[in-house]
Amino acid sequence: MKSQERNYIADIERYFLGLAGKGLMLSARDYSFIRELGERSVSKEMVIKAIAYGFEQKRQRGAQEPRGLFNIRHEIEDYLRTHSVERESKQATPRNAAFTRSSIIEQVLKRLDRIIVEEKREDIRGKYEELRRRVGETDGAGSANIYKQFDLLWRDFMGDVFSGLSTERQKQITDTALSRIPAKAKLYDEDARRKTLNAFRDEIVCETLGINNVFTMK
Repeated sequence: MKSQERNYIADIERYFLGLAGKGLMLSARDYSFIRELGERSVSKEMVIKAIAYGFEQKRQRGAQEPRGLFNIRHEIEDYLRTHSVERESKQATPRNAAFTRSSIIEQVLKRLDRIIVEEKREDIRGKYEELRRRVGETDGAGSANIYKQFDLLWRDFMGDVFSGLSTERQKQITDTALSRIPAKAKLYDEDARRKTLNAFRDEIVCETLGINNVFTMK
């Protein structure tokens, strides 16, 4: 990670935690959101103003103080839209962006290269190699939000890993996933229940096979 990127993340993190109070840490989802803002060329100063706006909006509504940056994502996005940051970011040159898409892709590709070399299971290694190919193609996809693409790629990868397991093992994992679903999930619609089940299923597959999400790991 370049020093400019590290400073961008560190300064935003420091400001948020200064408002949120001691004893808190940013989550992986918070860091991903900061990286997304950097990729969109949103300046550090504008993000800080948006965070302050988010806290103020929470206080005005009498809501609980945000425990993570992602908790005020909607307020931050509202502030950025109001101040036309989206329009300005499209006009910014790539070298002025806090992060360039190529640097983000490059980090993931390096992780995958390391994993592929170290992975001893031939079937899993083959799936990592296919994931690497698809990540490489993402570089020219033209989407402003690379993280949505990453999420889709990872879900496809996990589905591929799961489908490669034996029928008996698939059933065991599915049964365990069903046991983890909260009771309130019964109120979800069919699509939401399916997504919830798949999320728990993927979590169990990762635990069982020792797989880490290459898009969020350090």
